[in-house]
Amino acid sequence: MGQAIAATLGVLAALIGSIPPAVLFEGALRKGARTSLAAGIVSIAISFLTLLVALFLGYALAPETFLVFAMALVASFLALWGIEAVRAWRAANGRA
Repeated sequence: MGQAIAATLGVLAALIGSIPPAVLFEGALRKGARTSLAAGIVSIAISFLTLLVALFLGYALAPETFLVFAMALVASFLALWGIEAVRAWRAANGRA
């Protein structure tokens, strides 16, 4: 597997792993939303397991490009949640 493919798959894995908590987070940003701690814990657990399986498969199937895959996964995951953190900060401070 080439490095570009490994990086692309890392980004896709990060996006897939981010879906459960992102859905809950986006719902929580709406006014009058009802979220629960249990739903948050479950979404984080699903995200963690998804990313863990992706890392395991990346290492098992292509150890020669695993570092590229893992770096793309982590960088994409952190970038997504950095953007979400800015959105949460803006929502908490009354900005659109």
